[in-house]
Amino acid sequence: MNVLENIRTALTAIGANKLRSLLTMLGVIIGVYAVSTMLALGQMATGAVTQQLNDIGGSQVFVSPRFDPGGAVPPDFSEDDVLALGGLPVQNVSTVSSSVQASTSRRAGSLSLESVPATYPQQLGNLRLRSGRFFSSEEERASAPVIVLSENTASKFFGPLDPLGRTLRVNQSTGPQAGGAGSPGTRREDLTVIGVVASQGGLLGGLAQDSGYVPLSYAWRYFYARDRYPFLLFRVDAGADQRRVQADMTRILAARRGGEDFEIQNFDRFVDQFRQITGVLQLALAGIGGLSLLVGGIGIMNIMLVSVTERTREIGLRKALGARRGTILGQFLIEAVTLTGLGGVIGYGLSVLTVLLVTLAAPSFFPEMVLSPGAAALALGVSALIGLVFGVWPASRAARLTPIEALRHE
Repeated sequence: MNVLENIRTALTAIGANKLRSLLTMLGVIIGVYAVSTMLALGQMATGAVTQQLNDIGGSQVFVSPRFDPGGAVPPDFSEDDVLALGGLPVQNVSTVSSSVQASTSRRAGSLSLESVPATYPQQLGNLRLRSGRFFSSEEERASAPVIVLSENTASKFFGPLDPLGRTLRVNQSTGPQAGGAGSPGTRREDLTVIGVVASQGGLLGGLAQDSGYVPLSYAWRYFYARDRYPFLLFRVDAGADQRRVQADMTRILAARRGGEDFEIQNFDRFVDQFRQITGVLQLALAGIGGLSLLVGGIGIMNIMLVSVTERTREIGLRKALGARRGTILGQFLIEAVTLTGLGGVIGYGLSVLTVLLVTLAAPSFFPEMVLSPGAAALALGVSALIGLVFGVWPASRAARLTPIEALRHE
């Protein structure tokens, strides 16, 4: 009996007991479905977040103080440090942040004030206004009390109302403790909303804290020492060698500060760490789904033992007519592999349908559907391997039966 004939016989046996075969395949179906779906959604989520991370800071270099235990606190970075780095192929997008309490007639809560230059949208490249405008260079020089809110923040503090032209009251620390002039205390001021920044959407769109942009000079006047930065952030020009830029920045800053009391990192490190974390999570989820395959394999072995018992007289008759042991062994092995293979196909088909529905239902989170041919081959290969492994014992038991013993079986 050749392989095609064995497959035909296996399909006939499966069709003769449709419900039993379906219940037997259920463990394999669930296992392949779970593994394939988790891997596909994990790859899609990783790709989407990685793309957004690259869009946010893929070409950015972050300079921060290095705090050694027991050592002196490194001084802040100065405007002169920024000017010294101006000859490199970078653009300064450093900010000065402050956490304040903000309120309107509708809502009160904490707010992160990001003090930035007027050219910040052009330098950053991915800041898009939904409405209104960004503050001008004149407003920056005058430390004008204006603010540009993120879309989520505007919705939180003003609800359905148009925030443009409305007032946001903030309470902020002042004085030497905050880097400003005068005695320590709290300062209250009304900021006029002149613009709203559009949400970036996607998986990271809802994770940003409530924030607003004010002129950099506003921070230097009221809550941080003038011409000082707690950290530096630069955007590397397109086509520039990022490693070479980092080496030059290290050399220049070390000479100015009398040593390397700072750290320079690029965004690739954070992207790599994220990929490693999501890779481990995907493997863990796939392992959980693999338990269903193990349960399905045990079910396959059980049903094949039942099938051998039911068809003992058939086995005896075939052996009496000259069927060899290898022929009987191959017949039942192919039947087990066919059973699990069908389960794998059904499970993977359901997985593809699920991934498609998820992509259609949440296009902002999953902008494109990702189906890995490798994952499909792995899922189907593992399902066939399950049938092969768990079908060996029933097939061997059938092959070991003697013709007389099998024909006398009731």
